[in-house]
Amino acid sequence: MLNSIRRNVRWLMIAAIVPAVVVFAQPKSRYPGVSIKQIGILGRNTVRIRRDPSSGRLYVLQNTGQVQRVDLGADGNATLTTVFTTSDHGLNAPLGMAFGQDGTMYLVGNDSTGPIGTAMIVKGVPVNLRSEPRTWSVLARTVPYHYGNIYNHRMSGIVVNLTGDSIYVNSGAATDHGEVHDGLRETGLTSIILKLPISGQNILLQDDRAWLKSNGYLFAEGIRNDFDLAYSGNGDLFDVQNSGDRDDPDEMNWLREGRHYGFPWRIGRDWTPQQFVPYNPHTDPLLSPFAWGGGSLYTTFSNDSTYPPRPDSISFTDPVLSYGPDADRFRDTVTGQVKDASTLGLPIPTFTPHRSPDGIVFDRDSILGGDLMGNAFVISYENGALVAALGDTSADVVAIALSKQGDSLYTARVRRVVSGLTAPLGIELVHDTLFVAETALNANNPSPKLWEITLPTTTTGVLPAPAVADGLALYQNYPNPFNPTTTIRYTVGGVRDQASGVSNVRLSVYDLLGREVAVVVDERQTPGEHEVRFDGRSLASGMYFYRLKAGSYTAVRKMTIIK
Repeated sequence: MLNSIRRNVRWLMIAAIVPAVVVFAQPKSRYPGVSIKQIGILGRNTVRIRRDPSSGRLYVLQNTGQVQRVDLGADGNATLTTVFTTSDHGLNAPLGMAFGQDGTMYLVGNDSTGPIGTAMIVKGVPVNLRSEPRTWSVLARTVPYHYGNIYNHRMSGIVVNLTGDSIYVNSGAATDHGEVHDGLRETGLTSIILKLPISGQNILLQDDRAWLKSNGYLFAEGIRNDFDLAYSGNGDLFDVQNSGDRDDPDEMNWLREGRHYGFPWRIGRDWTPQQFVPYNPHTDPLLSPFAWGGGSLYTTFSNDSTYPPRPDSISFTDPVLSYGPDADRFRDTVTGQVKDASTLGLPIPTFTPHRSPDGIVFDRDSILGGDLMGNAFVISYENGALVAALGDTSADVVAIALSKQGDSLYTARVRRVVSGLTAPLGIELVHDTLFVAETALNANNPSPKLWEITLPTTTTGVLPAPAVADGLALYQNYPNPFNPTTTIRYTVGGVRDQASGVSNVRLSVYDLLGREVAVVVDERQTPGEHEVRFDGRSLASGMYFYRLKAGSYTAVRKMTIIK
């Protein structure tokens, strides 16, 4: 049976893998105005694709340690150039990559000898502003800890927070659902989200939950495997995580500090049955006899009188509730019958089981058109027998329109945008374009592809990042959203008074009604890079436009104030 991300991340470390069930086909658009183009072939070990917001460069990460720059030619096709290897950053098997607004590259990786191993987070700081060469150092590493030899999800997803002072790192579960393997269940360093200062230098993380909490390194608990994390346009942090071998829904969660998200006692809002004695896996309506089960299904799922009880002090945070209409199949917990949640007018928390969501990005600046504006876009890896048995195909891109219900919950509408991918494992959004990277890790995919998926946009005049013309450029402000200050960077050059070598530059802020509410810059400036700090404390929360005008050149971008 397929040995996928959901069940075993060993496939990211070794070559002897059970192949996935895949069907090779040309991806198809499932949404009006969406176009798809193959722009390149990737390495077999591809795990991420990310954009450096400082330089605008696009990079892919290989699990073998290579970081490759993606260059788009005049014909739109991509070429890959290796710029960093293990000898530079020190990671043998990296799984996660993120960038700070200043271009600092963060990588997370794992080294193991069986069920015991270590993880390390490194950072590469640009030698010069927006330069590619970087100075590498270790931000944090773990003591050797038991992250499992079967369901070893390890450290993977990583994101820089909006204030730019911390990173959040997923440290996945050592088990499928809290069962015993090698005499152990979960440990202090597993099934959590870490919070680490970007200023950290060789922090030694202990395999002790109380120690992590007392030192401020514990952000959230009860996480099974957050392979990716991303911020929405309003500044809230979300994850996508896969369920276990049982037919429990895969989740999308609104992540908040100090929260517990249920694992191992609850997965997809289903209670883990092994905590209730007696338990008979042979009559469990959500357990397929064809599930992998760590190679021994009825050992992994068994009557377990020593399963730890849920502490009375823990309150679980619910996942996002999806109202479909796509990716919303589930199995009735009593009858085992497969049902479609949206057809029944019911929510599902959050996706069809076994889709294995592994990448998430947001239209944070609301550039996209129609009901895609502000959406999340999620890729799912799986295309195997278990998800097919539920009437879903996965291996696709879905658009997720979120709706915040007070301060406690999000609901969502989920629609398939693209279908027919093969083992997608990396996703990035640049303006109106999704870049989706396929992999051959744990998949019978002889030719992993890089896809360019163009989405419909609004007609507001907001330009791609960076907006460049005649030597001028306006970049996205950072942080964004912000409170109360943010940095706006731009380049002046090309259109200027040739006699004096300067340009008349005006940088203004407008509200949604088109009224000018602030003038940030109004002066003659010399050619080159400029950076200005904007203070929005006098403005109300909401979305604003900032406009750069120099000669005949004009560029507009969006920014959001949250108070």
